[in-house]
Amino acid sequence: MRLPIVTIALLLGATQPTLSETCQEKFIHLMIYGNGDSPVKIELVTKIKGGSISKNNFYQVKTGHWMTEMIEPESPWSLGHNNKMYVSADKGKSWKKVRDMDSKKNFDQNIKNQKENSRTVKNATCGEEEYNGVMHDIVEADYNTLQNFKTQNHHKYWINKKTGFISMATYDTKGKGFASFTSQKAEPAPELKLPTPE
Repeated sequence: MRLPIVTIALLLGATQPTLSETCQEKFIHLMIYGNGDSPVKIELVTKIKGGSISKNNFYQVKTGHWMTEMIEPESPWSLGHNNKMYVSADKGKSWKKVRDMDSKKNFDQNIKNQKENSRTVKNATCGEEEYNGVMHDIVEADYNTLQNFKTQNHHKYWINKKTGFISMATYDTKGKGFASFTSQKAEPAPELKLPTPE
């Protein structure tokens, strides 16, 4: 099982953009660094054009310790911990190791890929919009994914004006014979605890 690319994109990095950045620079910062490494909970809904809708919850305590809870369609959950990936067929009651992984290498590679992709960013726009009763900055733009399965993407971020946290993001993705739209609702989860199977 693979961690959704859009989730990785949202979670990477550490700091929020500065006020002196241009709109395009703000977008590039967000697409590369996202919400940083603090504990977070994300609700994801992905619609495949001409196909199914999938829903899942993603939780992260820190880089390398995360869990994906599959909601729709029901399927095994996945967990990353201590450079190992596990799956659960009983909704987290028990875990089975499926493979080793290198969390730092994966993290570094995703940063590298997004920096490469950021050279294609265009049509950046910024504004303001209310989300959940709170004013947010809006940053959106287009860019191309240059690695492996190449896609054209339009990302839009809602950034809480007070905290700098990305509360909401949408990802419109098109590739050869494929199109999808994903929405992510994120919230800080400072008390989050996840399983630690050994």
